Amino acid sequence: MIQVFSQLLSAALGSVGFGLIFNLNRRYLPAAGVGGLLAWLAYLLAANTLHSVFLANLLAGFCAALYAEILARCCNAPSTPFFITAAIPLIPGSTLYYCMNAVVSNDLSAAEHFGEQTFLAALGIAGGMAIAWCLADLSRKLHTLAIRSSGK
Repeated sequence: MIQVFSQLLSAALGSVGFGLIFNLNRRYLPAAGVGGLLAWLAYLLAANTLHSVFLANLLAGFCAALYAEILARCCNAPSTPFFITAAIPLIPGSTLYYCMNAVVSNDLSAAEHFGEQTFLAALGIAGGMAIAWCLADLSRKLHTLAIRSSGK
């Protein structure tokens, strides 16, 4: 339990830190921290139940993008900075490092394993993001269509 709490706190602080690096408006920094915490929480829950790197990252990327879209509408700001800071904890840095280390050490079976894990994580994040952004775009178009049809 303490390990999970420390992971969630680290995800939130890491997201805030990257928000500072990316010059995110200071009033949005707490929201960036919450986004990182929620994305990592979604990943942890999905990883423990689904036992799939791809599906866990797909769900976490979807949650991060959905959170960013909701926040963008509430704050009347673009969603991209919110998504980037929320997705920071999901970036598969350790598996990429282990992959490159295995390549340098000429351990091709380990490099293949870690490369596959890195690719699946990145593909999952991108897929979740794409699904959430397609749904948000569809929602905007339906809302616009409803407003136009009610005005006639």
